[in-house]
Amino acid sequence: MRATRFIYEFLKHPIEVGTVTRSQKLLARSMAQEIDGSPHVIEFGAGMGSVTTQILKRLPQDGRLTCFEINPTFCKHLLRINDHRLKVINDDAKNCEKYVDSLDCVVSGLPLALFSRSRREKILGISSKSKRFIQLQYSSLLKKTMESYFSDVSIKFVLLNLPPAFIHVCSNSTG
Repeated sequence: MRATRFIYEFLKHPIEVGTVTRSQKLLARSMAQEIDGSPHVIEFGAGMGSVTTQILKRLPQDGRLTCFEINPTFCKHLLRINDHRLKVINDDAKNCEKYVDSLDCVVSGLPLALFSRSRREKILGISSKSKRFIQLQYSSLLKKTMESYFSDVSIKFVLLNLPPAFIHVCSNSTG
């Protein structure tokens, strides 16, 4: 049922959803491992919660995960996750600063490569204010763009996902 719902939402909103399948467990785990002990994590494009549930497994007990999801159907799925540390916001990630005061760590499943340049720049501009930014993409073509926002960008490749994926792990030196 979940796979069918995800495909249906992709067909209705392909740019918004970005992929025909949910992130699989290995990819979700690989992304969540990169939060590196951050107490406050913000997730952009949480979808149906594959990465969300893995982040919660690694989040400190006094931590907080704020998920931004524009799709109301996906928000309903996220709200079923029973964890007091989780806050789900049905709004565009570009509006996140209306809801949160600190951007410790941002994890993003947004399909930035499919976004208009101005929308992509808005998301990257917001994300560059965080200590750590973890971005899922299905190609490494945006690495140079990310390097204009972050001093350190590394890429991990996850072959065992459908489709195979790239995790961009970004940070800025605090020198």
